[in-house]
Amino acid sequence: MTTAALDFTYKYAFPSAVGETQSGFGLRLATCGAKQQQPHFFDGKLLAPREMGEMLLVLSNVVRTHFFLPRPALLDPVVTTNEAVIRFEGFSGCCGVYARVDLPAEAFQSDHLGRGTTNVDFNDPMRAALSRLRDHDDARLAVGADGVELSKNNETVVEKKVRLPIRWIKGFSEVQLYQPAMQIKLESSGNEARQFVRSLPRAGAPKRPSYVTQTGKALRLSQRASKGAVKFLGTHRVRVLEPLMNTAKTLRVWADEDSGSTAWEVILRAGRFFLMLSPEVYRGFSGEGQALEKLAGHDWQDALSQVQDQLKWQAQLDVDDIAGETGLAEKQVNAALAVLGSRGLAGYDAGREAYFHRELPFDLAQVEELQPRLKAARKLLDGAGVRVLQQAVADEQDVEVDGTDVKHLVRLRPSGDKCSCPWFSKHLGQRGPCKHILAARIFTDDDESLE
Repeated sequence: MTTAALDFTYKYAFPSAVGETQSGFGLRLATCGAKQQQPHFFDGKLLAPREMGEMLLVLSNVVRTHFFLPRPALLDPVVTTNEAVIRFEGFSGCCGVYARVDLPAEAFQSDHLGRGTTNVDFNDPMRAALSRLRDHDDARLAVGADGVELSKNNETVVEKKVRLPIRWIKGFSEVQLYQPAMQIKLESSGNEARQFVRSLPRAGAPKRPSYVTQTGKALRLSQRASKGAVKFLGTHRVRVLEPLMNTAKTLRVWADEDSGSTAWEVILRAGRFFLMLSPEVYRGFSGEGQALEKLAGHDWQDALSQVQDQLKWQAQLDVDDIAGETGLAEKQVNAALAVLGSRGLAGYDAGREAYFHRELPFDLAQVEELQPRLKAARKLLDGAGVRVLQQAVADEQDVEVDGTDVKHLVRLRPSGDKCSCPWFSKHLGQRGPCKHILAARIFTDDDESLE
């Protein structure tokens, strides 16, 4: 089976490198935007070069790794900058691990903090140099071109031709929908966390769950469920954090019991490293369908343009402020932000409990099949394949939806929707709604809007 992908060429004006620059010794990251421009976002002195180098190196390791098949995944991270924080984001090649580095403005001495989102070139020589950064180095970070205008005939462009899997791009636009439901379950000091991470097997059994528990201050790995334990699969996916543990101040373990996703947040002096794992090693975030229910609703449709107008590269989007500025209800603002996230225009920071503005540097207009279930649901509606059977009580409806040579019963309930189709029986709602539930929700919402 061939994985759907887009041909994409990163075009960098120069290769990223660590060495002497016009401003002194430092890390110079080349950029590539969606329209192949090379924007210049940031230039500043690093106050903790070693930690910063280790965080970026671990992020690069995640992006270059396929955690369940021996496949190369040479993809480049995305960086978003504004006045308050610089964020580097990346997905593993298998789409089951999301990593983000948050570097606050306090981690730099800088007079240039631009706004925007772009790709950055992480090549092998630059990765090797990152591993050699030390705190006594007088190092700087420059994201983008040096402001030197290159003539067209003399311009040197570093090209990296890749096949960007659609599911990889889609994962970026869906992963933030898991984070609002996550809660901190465990928290440990750097010393205890270091011992725990180092004790993890390097090759975890892909289908065998593990549990992390806390006894006193110590974290323990167990193969048995117990009260307060956090379940996760793939110990090797957490083991990638090991290089960060020498100087880690705190490790926080997040979890969402409904989806089964976990997140591992390492807090360091220079910033935060956020590692999020899909419920199973073989499951990528791109196929979970968490955005579908929101996309099928109507709360966001009238609010979308107004909320989008409020996006100004903020490090933290305040729902109350946006509601006040636009006159929209908080429910509408949240729904609109979720949809904007599905379109690559917003991410979510669980630590801040807020969305942030960023625009993925990919042409998402090329990807028309990002939500095939939603497309199939709308096809059912166009063919008049949905009928309300009976409305027993408020907010509860039974709907009949046409299937292949069979009619499916959909029960819409506040406690959770159910469908008689085999797909729902297999996943029980853990991978988002099926096309029949989506069609029923769209149909009944349309009826309510006409009342």
